[in-house]
Amino acid sequence: MRYIVGMDKNDPRAVLTKAPMTLKKIKAELARRSLRDYVKQAWPIIEPGTPLAWGWVVDAICEHLEAVTNGDIKRLVINVPPGAMKSKLTSVMWPTWTWLHHSHYKFLSSSYALSLAERNNVEARRILQSKWYSDNFGISISADEAGKVNFSTDKLGVMRAISVGGATTGYRGDIFVIDDPHDVSKAESDAKRHEAVQWFVESAQTRLNSLANSAIVVIMQRVHEEDVTATALEMGYDHLCIPMRWEEAYRKTTSIGWTDPRTKEGELMWAKRFPLVELTQLEKNMGSYATAAQMQQHPVPRKGGLFQMDNIKLIDALPEDEDEYISVRAWDLAGSEGAGAFTVGVKMQWGVKTQKFYITDVVREQLGGGGVRKLIDQTAEKDGTSTHIIVPRDPGQAGKVQSEDIIAMLAGYSAKAEAQSGSKELRAEPFASQIEIGKVCVLKRLWTKSFLDELRFFPKSKYKDQVDAASSAFNELAQRTRRKKKTPSLSIVGENKANVFKVA
Repeated sequence: MRYIVGMDKNDPRAVLTKAPMTLKKIKAELARRSLRDYVKQAWPIIEPGTPLAWGWVVDAICEHLEAVTNGDIKRLVINVPPGAMKSKLTSVMWPTWTWLHHSHYKFLSSSYALSLAERNNVEARRILQSKWYSDNFGISISADEAGKVNFSTDKLGVMRAISVGGATTGYRGDIFVIDDPHDVSKAESDAKRHEAVQWFVESAQTRLNSLANSAIVVIMQRVHEEDVTATALEMGYDHLCIPMRWEEAYRKTTSIGWTDPRTKEGELMWAKRFPLVELTQLEKNMGSYATAAQMQQHPVPRKGGLFQMDNIKLIDALPEDEDEYISVRAWDLAGSEGAGAFTVGVKMQWGVKTQKFYITDVVREQLGGGGVRKLIDQTAEKDGTSTHIIVPRDPGQAGKVQSEDIIAMLAGYSAKAEAQSGSKELRAEPFASQIEIGKVCVLKRLWTKSFLDELRFFPKSKYKDQVDAASSAFNELAQRTRRKKKTPSLSIVGENKANVFKVA
């Protein structure tokens, strides 16, 4: 037995043979053994006029798809920026390569638009009909089902395209490929996004031939913190995540031992395909939110959207040399017990000496109407009469009655109801401006992470109650602190007292 000439015998692609092999057979065997080699050989069939660009990101995707074919991964999410060959690799090349190892496998392929899934199937069909494929691998399209979009092979393999949200009843597969389940242009629509997530949870998971052995692969760019990726990760899917610019804080190692090869913060994923100058301009045009989601695979910028999170100072305790504070506890109310929004009370204090704002306590619970009243009453007792209390007054008669009822309950405390006008973002801007100049400190407590996470994701966060309460507390403090700041006084000095003044 001998190895192919010129190849390291330890290379997993090395082909053992007892007889001389023609170059054609060697290449075919390499393609059968390696998805990477297969893609390189099949590329001219579907993109005859486009040279194949290659980067380590493509190797990483190939490695994980091979692991699915081999049964080492059953549930996989791949997040990569647009332009990384994800659809051609996952929805076109990989199924036709997998048939070289499991010729009977049935593939279901889906995307947010049926036309995209159909396009991928047509390209896969083109590969099967090529002379290169039929001569080397002996698999062809079955005459019994030779549709342009949905087809079978003579070895009982199947390719079928469906749309995300479309009917799947009657169809089952050995591998379900979900390629871009969200339309980016509609990602901000809660209804459209929820429709895709619901379909993924309730329909896609049930369309497998074997719950134990069949696989689901989701490949997409992130679009929102509540997208299909977020749901899949909550369900325990393996995660291959490759951001455009490297962020060490988000390093992950997948179940097959792969980790991102980059070590330098900000290093590009694929500099040859995405040059720095052009990429920077693209990111500028896209804006921070779209860049964070689609390029970095984190639906919110790491440093925050509205709030500059790096400028918030975390402290263990209030300064010892500060001897006077003005304190406000502001509430954001909700009345759904155990679900929905939270009732939140944020306590913020202003140090007269330090001239800084301190977040010193956050209470946050999902309560019914009676529970909300009890929580506010107990918190007021804990804070004491020196803490001013702000309760929101929602529009309408019911909101007016609720706020008046709470204010009456707080007799003996400095409490007032305040109408909430303008958008949440607009109300939060004054607070954000003080964070930006480093004037906000937060105590390190059990509630701190939840509070900071909501600020970091705002206004894209699922919940906004803590931000709303903090904004109200800050705006009240801002009014009260103006009275504490000294106003310069003028005194007449010198012999000619008519025109000479001294600022005291």
